[in-house]
Amino acid sequence: MRIIGIIGGLSWFSTAVYYKIINQLTNQQLGGLHSARILMHSMDFEEFNLLLQKNNWEEIEKTITTIALQLRNAGADCIIIATNTAHLVADKVRQNIDIPLLHIAEETAKEIASQKLNKVLLLGTKFTMENNFFKDKLAKFGIEAIIPNDFDREFINQSIFNELTKGRFYEETKRRYLSIMEKVKFEGVRGVIFGCTEIALLIAKEDTDLQIFDTAFIHCKTAVDFSLQDISK
Repeated sequence: MRIIGIIGGLSWFSTAVYYKIINQLTNQQLGGLHSARILMHSMDFEEFNLLLQKNNWEEIEKTITTIALQLRNAGADCIIIATNTAHLVADKVRQNIDIPLLHIAEETAKEIASQKLNKVLLLGTKFTMENNFFKDKLAKFGIEAIIPNDFDREFINQSIFNELTKGRFYEETKRRYLSIMEKVKFEGVRGVIFGCTEIALLIAKEDTDLQIFDTAFIHCKTAVDFSLQDISK
């Protein structure tokens, strides 16, 4: 079993979900008392957020690269960054490490393409919705990503940082998300990307008839597939 290196803490609520899903999927495949082999570095989300607010992506890249190398040196066979927003620097981090970095947007794009959808709604922080790092990965698979209007983007961004990453999940916020998701059906959209790993803690598949692409689950499954790649079932 290969060792999965997780860069977490962004936020710890979603990192806890990563840990749970990775172990559940590993046990489902191997049975018995098996669990995943994991090395984790949990960052201080407050420190990361301060860098975000300053748009200091150079320091974010440097920090994540340093952590990735520490995990590699400790024995990790791959790296996953357990958040969407930080993937803005993922390609640069990749250039400085010699083990695979499993990219959340690439793996999500593969999953959407396998479902033969070519137009989806992308929800996440403003950094994820308004920058191109996620949309460009989708475009390589012929997938168009649309984002909410300015007003809705601001609401989603504020709800993520002020509520979801603090473990606050309100029914009113959920209704607003579902309303935003409902609007895009008129544009021919049949799928939605939860491009913030906490959104799946707010909204369940049963809450909408749009096809949900939960980036955290997709990312975890990719990591488990990599970890168990050479193990005969």
